[in-house]
Amino acid sequence: MATEVLKLTAQIVISHASMSELTPKELVEEIKEVYNTLMGLESGLALPEEAVEKGKEAEVVKKPPIPLDEIVKDKYVVCLECGKKMRTLKAHLRKAHQVAPAEYYRRYGLDPKKFPLVCKEYSDQRRRLAKEKGLGAKGVGRKKST
Repeated sequence: MATEVLKLTAQIVISHASMSELTPKELVEEIKEVYNTLMGLESGLALPEEAVEKGKEAEVVKKPPIPLDEIVKDKYVVCLECGKKMRTLKAHLRKAHQVAPAEYYRRYGLDPKKFPLVCKEYSDQRRRLAKEKGLGAKGVGRKKST
């Protein structure tokens, strides 16, 4: 049975490590934690209190590392995960942090209407381009049904 637990531990840790960067120390801790949890489950013991508490911590809203009024500016939007300044965050969040926009907003307790994932300059540029092409105007570009 111990070898089965070791195989499962390896699969779980490999899967997690492939989606997030871990330091060697964090990797060792992850292996120990997963192995101990699986052994505890196999022997019928309840989950350790630490594991239950960590699950609760994941639900807690993180405090943004910078003041909220500095997140969205005219020329950039700041990623609260890594601090990078970018014109758009949606693709960055998915690629660099494997976080969906909804999860990002939930994680930091942000209102999507007050904190867009694109800077104001980029949003205005896209709006002007759409208007020039006639998008959004009533009756323009629509086919009349017969």
